[in-house]
Amino acid sequence: MTLASASPRAVAPAAPRARLRAARGSRSRRAALAPPSASSGAGPSGRDDDDLESSRSSYASSSGAVKGLVSGLTSLVNALGSAGSAPSPGDAPSTRRERRDARALPATPRDPPALALCIAEEFTEKKYLWTGDIEPEMYDLFCTFTDPTLSFVGLETFETNLRNLQPFLTALVRDADVELFACELDEPSRRVRASWRMTGNLALPWRPRIDLRGRTTFTYYDAGVERGCLIEAYDEEWEIGAGEAVAQLARPWKW
Repeated sequence: MTLASASPRAVAPAAPRARLRAARGSRSRRAALAPPSASSGAGPSGRDDDDLESSRSSYASSSGAVKGLVSGLTSLVNALGSAGSAPSPGDAPSTRRERRDARALPATPRDPPALALCIAEEFTEKKYLWTGDIEPEMYDLFCTFTDPTLSFVGLETFETNLRNLQPFLTALVRDADVELFACELDEPSRRVRASWRMTGNLALPWRPRIDLRGRTTFTYYDAGVERGCLIEAYDEEWEIGAGEAVAQLARPWKW
């Protein structure tokens, strides 16, 4: 059963947070975490899901110019943020297996429903798209992170990008918010798919506004009893082109 062929039941509007519900079918087990508002056959922006599928931007569909621009800005931010940081110890484990084995065990190993619930809370409670507040122990050390403008391997790199960008976001972003429209667990494919919207006003002289809708697919694997399920791929898509999203930074007088 694919997620597109089954729509989640609505949670009552009074629900204070996303709730986990399990649905058992003849061939698969699927869980959905729904936000307070109900969903229908149309996507979060009101367009049909088929239209959204065809218009989403991904890393593969984005232009090289936009990727180069964002990559350059990311490198600049990291260079500024890493100034004076201590180098990594030379005797640290070198191979992937050694680094995974040396990693501390998670406080609470997560099964698929628990992992999906924690992912939903990253959106609804931590607002991680703006704050960068993630739970690292949910991710494999060599997780692949991809959005329409960047793609790289490594949890450490992801955390570094978020950490170095955070002072700029704290200084510039006003009225930041993240809405979670749906968060669905598909156990047969070992994926969690979240649909969301992030908004925020930038305290720049020309007063631009960020308003971005997207979908993130988290692919996980079972790392064993002691470590539970870990995310090995993070794939973010947007409902608008990468160029259009970046251009929001330059549009004046939006708030």
